[in-house]
Amino acid sequence: MTERKVAVVTGGSAGMGLATARELARRGYDLVLSSRDPQSAAELIRSDFDVQIKLVAGSIADPGLAERLATASEALGGATALLLNHGGPPVKPIMALTDDDWTGAFQTMVTGPLRVMRALIPQLQANPTGRVLAISSFTVKTPFAGIGLSNALRAALVNALKTAALELGPGGVLVNALAPGYVETDRIREWNESYARQENTNVEEIRARTLETIPLRRYGTPEGYARLAAFLLSEDNDYVSGQQIVYDGGLVVAN
Repeated sequence: MTERKVAVVTGGSAGMGLATARELARRGYDLVLSSRDPQSAAELIRSDFDVQIKLVAGSIADPGLAERLATASEALGGATALLLNHGGPPVKPIMALTDDDWTGAFQTMVTGPLRVMRALIPQLQANPTGRVLAISSFTVKTPFAGIGLSNALRAALVNALKTAALELGPGGVLVNALAPGYVETDRIREWNESYARQENTNVEEIRARTLETIPLRRYGTPEGYARLAAFLLSEDNDYVSGQQIVYDGGLVVAN
């Protein structure tokens, strides 16, 4: 009998979160799928893959979400993989950010993901292939003007996860972040529209200028991101931990 695999996916209703949930389902994972409205995403996955899916609606900033996720995954046999994802924060220059902007974004981007991780760690530690992955951003390595919340708070989460990799490694849990560069999602379109407004130009100009900075001269795809994410979350990954890996077409060259 094949050992059951169960992935908990937050922010799984669109973009890279949904693509990764689909790829995990393709690999035979049952899913606990969470977002503010996960129903349509679940229907899409069920139409293509014969897996069990439990839905837990809610924002990752909701203090009660973590325990609901833990209960749902326990009902499926216990989580073996956890994907931490959430919506992006407001796109604003850093001096335009208010205290409320920082407080709200911190709950969504740092406190919420770490709360969910704490709730799921006992299940992940009970499994020999426990894996945690966060969807991050290449701007942790190369900050961009105009997105101060994302630059600062994604970096905070990544460093918290690196610390968790050190502390949880002896128990066999692997913890990583996977940072997309320019991947064709609604979030990138929002970025381009925001920069076009700030610079009083058009979206096509912003996109063309962006492509010139990418050595592969194209945007990535959610599906390509998902294949790498699913590897890092699976038993195929037996030795990669404590890393932020970039999926970016060579945009950020590692040293």
